[in-house]
Amino acid sequence: MKAAVYRGPGLFAVEDVPVPETGPGELLVRVDACGVCVTDIKKIDKGLLSGPRVFGHEIAGTVARAGAGCAYREGDRVVVHHHIPCGNCFYCARLAYAQCEVYKKNGTTAGFEPSGGGFAEYVKAFDWIAARGTIRIPDGVPPAVASFVEPVNTCLKAVRKAAVGRGETALVVGQGQIGLLLMQLCRWSGAEVLTSDTLADRLAMSRRLGAAAAFDALAEDVVKEARALTAGRGVDVAFVAAVGPQALDQAVSATRPGGRIMVFAATSAGETAEVDLGLLCTAEKDILTSYSASVEVQELAAQLVFRGEVKVADLVTHRFPLGQAPQAVELASKPAPGVLKVVIETGPGGEVR
Repeated sequence: MKAAVYRGPGLFAVEDVPVPETGPGELLVRVDACGVCVTDIKKIDKGLLSGPRVFGHEIAGTVARAGAGCAYREGDRVVVHHHIPCGNCFYCARLAYAQCEVYKKNGTTAGFEPSGGGFAEYVKAFDWIAARGTIRIPDGVPPAVASFVEPVNTCLKAVRKAAVGRGETALVVGQGQIGLLLMQLCRWSGAEVLTSDTLADRLAMSRRLGAAAAFDALAEDVVKEARALTAGRGVDVAFVAAVGPQALDQAVSATRPGGRIMVFAATSAGETAEVDLGLLCTAEKDILTSYSASVEVQELAAQLVFRGEVKVADLVTHRFPLGQAPQAVELASKPAPGVLKVVIETGPGGEVR
């Protein structure tokens, strides 16, 4: 089969590799669509992990082979998560699932060290993923839409952790694909949402999907505008969905005393920023963080996508065949006008198209 194989920093190309073998309780899934995630881009560009590996974890596909004991059958359309916690350890008991050692074991592979495997024609789901991390896709839901279940899960987890509630005002700094998901989920939670970005088309999309106001961070004083819309207080909660110290500073400054700041976009070591701890402490602002998905919201996130309560189809701006996976990752790696979600698609029967 074809797979986009990472072999080291910047070494990423489509190769021929064996179709993964499966055993009892495991699934072989033909990948129909796999979203390109920023975390995978960082791993490829920065060489964060050793090669060879096949990345890609926003997977929607069709069961090609089901091992004994599986609840799925050949032909079932499924979303496959790549991480599932044990449910029994110290961290699981405290709902910190991403810190569970079992969760940290990647449960899907297209060969080599398990690393997602969605940038391939076929991916294997290990037994614990087949049992607890696989969700059926309803009829009529396109693969590219279904591939959003995992990223929507990660965003919903963050919104829940930030305790976004009805009647509150939220600010989402950054309106790339993740920022637009966070914005919609804050609205779904009952908040009025303000947003900021530096690209006009992203601001336009933000307004179209429901932002109460969307500010150009290069031309407007976002903090001043946010305070003007909140009786001078500042927003109740702010999400940092963009990288860099300016994004964090904007979120902290725009948040009212006693408010919350959710840091979301920083996912690899070395992404640093400074904050005035004296001002933060005396204003009693809480800094929160959230990383990866949660089994607690797994089913809800899927239903929000499947029912269209979170609009994801509009976020897909580019579709590439598997044979052009390097070009897909390259395009997705640099914020640019007209680029939001990039999806890699594989045609029927496992043939690249």
